[in-house]
Amino acid sequence: MKPIHTTRRRFLKNTGMGLASLGVTGALLKSLLAAEKSNLKTDPPEISASVFPCDVADEGMGTVFDNLQNLACVNSAYLCNLDQSKRPFRGGKYPHNPVRKSFATQGSRIYWNPNMKLYGRIKPLLSTVDFLAGTDWVDAFVKECRKRKMKAGVEFFHGYIDSERLNGSLKDLRQLDVFGNTVKSHNHGMPASCLNNPDFQEFVVALYFDVISHYDLDYVQTCMMPFVLPARLLVENSRKDSLEWLLIGPQKGGCFCTHCMKAAAADGFDLKEAQQELQVLAKQDVQAIMSSGISGQDYQDKHPVLKKWFDFRCVSVNRLYGKIKAEAKKCNPKIDLRWNNYLRTHGYYSGVHLPDFMKYIDSIRANVYVEHQNDPKLVAVKVDYLKWFNKVVNDRVQWIAALDIRGKNRDILEQCAELCSYTGCDGYALGHYGGALLENLKAVKRGLMKSKWAQHFD
Repeated sequence: MKPIHTTRRRFLKNTGMGLASLGVTGALLKSLLAAEKSNLKTDPPEISASVFPCDVADEGMGTVFDNLQNLACVNSAYLCNLDQSKRPFRGGKYPHNPVRKSFATQGSRIYWNPNMKLYGRIKPLLSTVDFLAGTDWVDAFVKECRKRKMKAGVEFFHGYIDSERLNGSLKDLRQLDVFGNTVKSHNHGMPASCLNNPDFQEFVVALYFDVISHYDLDYVQTCMMPFVLPARLLVENSRKDSLEWLLIGPQKGGCFCTHCMKAAAADGFDLKEAQQELQVLAKQDVQAIMSSGISGQDYQDKHPVLKKWFDFRCVSVNRLYGKIKAEAKKCNPKIDLRWNNYLRTHGYYSGVHLPDFMKYIDSIRANVYVEHQNDPKLVAVKVDYLKWFNKVVNDRVQWIAALDIRGKNRDILEQCAELCSYTGCDGYALGHYGGALLENLKAVKRGLMKSKWAQHFD
């Protein structure tokens, strides 16, 4: 247990104050958090950063790592694989890439030399882009981390399988909604893969086994899409009533394929029978119910099938990650399996019930981005959310808070880098280097030098 927790919780209990409810920022917020700073001894935090292969290919491995270490005190870095989007993510131009203004990635590529004998029906795809093909970027990346005495990681991004194959030779892997239609994810509208499909499970487990068994990694991070819902719900930081999730779930989510039917039956849940009831719920007028005044809990109590269905999806996610963990620990018992919690406050409705899911992971990246929105009031909202998140985690695993370094307001970023240190987190994760102004990295360092961990950065 981390010693800081007792002091922090006692302080908050005595004040009886919630940061967001106070509606404060600036000097008052700092004073509330800094009240416990005296006589505080801390371990050095992990300051991680995400890097894409095109970043190091264009700027040079040395330049990228020099910038991260010198400008933002980064001591941990991870290379992203299985990406499926254009970079920079929010459009515009790369701020410091000397070769290109933007880059459209190929879907769901890995950037190491795989052992194809480990894979079954589904094989990983390597990049065929001229400046990326033929290089084992994971190997080069890990070696650079070790040379600089940094932690080394790999991330498996959203798109485990490319949309071309999911719409073609692997279309039987797609999640099906309550009416039997393909579930489209918020990952650029690509199909979502079914987590209960044996071929998909074999492929995912093999990816972990492959990269962990061949490289000297400290952690493997993932932000896999489990059972998807609209993106606007996935980025909520508030802990509002769950009614909208309960209403949209049957309309938009899956899965009702034959593999899910079989897995549910083995768990004692008749998914076929539940499907008929969920179809009725999916045809309701969402807006009318939202306006009726009924609470999410009352609505769920009125329709018990919802909880059974959501619980089954959580069990499905846990089952997959149980298999991942078992094989990963065979390769390296010390490997850190890290979950990027981009699902925010309502992960349960997408298949991730953190209190149970934490049995299958070792650390969490708490993804709550506000820095790019240019609203100083959101600093307090972020701190309040992270304190709530710390209570959910309850010392069961290590966790780090994500900082979005791609915005333009460096004062907000500096404040977040200072104040989020008091939320119980064990460090920060900076996302993403390629789209960040170098001045933003300096803002992170300034915040760190005023944070709970200042003694480590003077």
